[in-house]
Amino acid sequence: MAVTTKYTYSINNDFPNQTVNIDTLTYEITTSNITHALDYIATEGDDCNINFKEELLAIDATSTLPSVVANHQGNAPIEESAPTTSDGVPIVRADSRPLNTEMYFTMCGDSTGIGDGQMFVWDFSNDDDEYNDPNFVPPGYKAKKISVIFNCPVWLKDGTMYFFDAPWGQHISMFVGIPAGNYYPNPAGSIPASALGLTTGGMYAYTSEDIPYQSYVMRHMMYGSCPMGDELNAEGAALAPIPIGWKVCAVIVTPESDTTSKGYGSLEMYRCHTMLLPGQTLESLHS
Repeated sequence: MAVTTKYTYSINNDFPNQTVNIDTLTYEITTSNITHALDYIATEGDDCNINFKEELLAIDATSTLPSVVANHQGNAPIEESAPTTSDGVPIVRADSRPLNTEMYFTMCGDSTGIGDGQMFVWDFSNDDDEYNDPNFVPPGYKAKKISVIFNCPVWLKDGTMYFFDAPWGQHISMFVGIPAGNYYPNPAGSIPASALGLTTGGMYAYTSEDIPYQSYVMRHMMYGSCPMGDELNAEGAALAPIPIGWKVCAVIVTPESDTTSKGYGSLEMYRCHTMLLPGQTLESLHS
């Protein structure tokens, strides 16, 4: 059993309204400047026991946490109001498009602008984009990897693959990739969100190399030619967007003897900006 460090406060003497709302107090602690991870909060009689996964720094134990407790009002978290139109009518929709985004179909990523990045195209008659990771490429096969980025957060939805002269055994996998040098959410990580200045709560980890984060197509087989497209349809868009700078990756694996197959792909997604208007810059989009 994991060892935690407990800090006990009197509900009647330390909390201003002599009451504790555990959900609200959890939020207030995880969004504070405390750099160690909260484990859980429990009340027993007059005691409010706040348990952390390790001992707090001296300043957090003697100043930050007592300040959070002294300012805790015991109220339930404030619920966000439903969105409305400009004349106050509630917005109710059946689709999964996030507010303030637009539909976007693309066969390429972004680079210095929007829609000017690498294409979702592969061609095994050349040596472009070769990929040799044994986790994806078994003996007797070769592969190409396509990685694109987007300069806005994007919510993936559907996609279509078009392929030609694919030999038996060819397949494609697609995943969201994290570039080297980034922090990312990881329940098994050792870095609390607050240590990174985030208010999301949870744990994070750091990667020093490019790694897959979420797979959404796994070894989807292709054979022959499909000029009309092989559609992969989802009921709705992804709940969370791919952050700016993270990668959408495709790995196409084929037998080593293949020198003729080729193909391309299309992604359907939602994003906040679909083009740069005259005078707009990337820096101005999210300022």
